[in-house]
Amino acid sequence: MTDKINNQGLRPADTAGTRRSEAAKPSSQGQVRATAADKSAAASDTVNITQSGLLMSKLEELVQSTPIVDRDRVAAIKDALASGTYEIDDQRVADKVLRFERNVLG
Repeated sequence: MTDKINNQGLRPADTAGTRRSEAAKPSSQGQVRATAADKSAAASDTVNITQSGLLMSKLEELVQSTPIVDRDRVAAIKDALASGTYEIDDQRVADKVLRFERNVLG
């Protein structure tokens, strides 16, 4: 049996539960014996996901569903440029460029 966690499949050879111990190898009669430790390990396998892990998963879903481009904003800017009403605050642009350069260059 394989398990999937976060869409990452595990091959049976990768899981500890699928490895045979010397006691669990087929005997000469072709039967497999499982030890008590093997049975308890298989019955007690659990996965706990923390609250922050759940929040990260929800955040990832939200980011994936958010469009990359705000088409309404782009259309509004195109209309303003075409009509000549779009104003650029050159001081604000310069301040943001300087702030970016300081952050990048240190």
